[in-house]
Amino acid sequence: MDKVCNVQVAIPSAPDLILDLLVADGGLLSPQALCRAGALMGIGESTLRVGLTRLAADGKIARGERGSYMLNRDGPALSRAVDDWRHKRAQAIAWRGHWLAVHDSGVARADKTAWRHHKLALSLRGFAALRPGLHIRPDNLAGGLEAERAQLDALGLSPDALVFRLADLDEAAQVAARKLWNVRALEADSRRLQAGLERSEKRLRTQPLEAAVRESLLLGRAVIGHLIRDPLLPAELMSPAPRTALLSATRRYQDKARQLWRKWLALPAA
Repeated sequence: MDKVCNVQVAIPSAPDLILDLLVADGGLLSPQALCRAGALMGIGESTLRVGLTRLAADGKIARGERGSYMLNRDGPALSRAVDDWRHKRAQAIAWRGHWLAVHDSGVARADKTAWRHHKLALSLRGFAALRPGLHIRPDNLAGGLEAERAQLDALGLSPDALVFRLADLDEAAQVAARKLWNVRALEADSRRLQAGLERSEKRLRTQPLEAAVRESLLLGRAVIGHLIRDPLLPAELMSPAPRTALLSATRRYQDKARQLWRKWLALPAA
């Protein structure tokens, strides 16, 4: 782990870096450009090209013109979730006090890969455990129950899990449900990341271009990782202000980072 502007950042693997760059760029990138970025992160060319082959085989990226690559927006749901971080806030609707629930006590744990995907789906969709085997989230997402079933299924939720709407909790359970998310920590993380972006934004103006590109890539992926895992709690449970401010700061930062990235790519390779 590295630290950038008081934010812990992880050096990405080759596949993660490729996906991050294709999401950030929004267009086509050549293998040569991706290999240059890999070198910037200490990832060798052979490792980077293996990552390209694996992502293409998994359907996460697609070939475009002249051997370049782009994100496959018809590919796996996780890639689409990362790509859609700018619009996540628009998924939230008014909350009427009901919950969406997943019951998974009958799901087998023997297939560790499948179980990992199952847990990741719950995490990415903002579910928290009310009881062992019972995970809930506010029913405040566009499309309601049917859309949530489709999202969870696409992300890898076990077919043996039950997904349903939950209402009429007794008072004690309702109080417990409203306390499942550490709202203070979520708000503090959003403010800390926003402050990190603002500090980095000032640094980028004076840093050497290569250092600025590396910093913006690392910090940008850390913040976007936080945004895609945001549970989108309704205003009744968590003020939307920290999330809204962070999203605005991230959009501005990523737009500037993209300009730096393209400027750096336009330079001749060393």
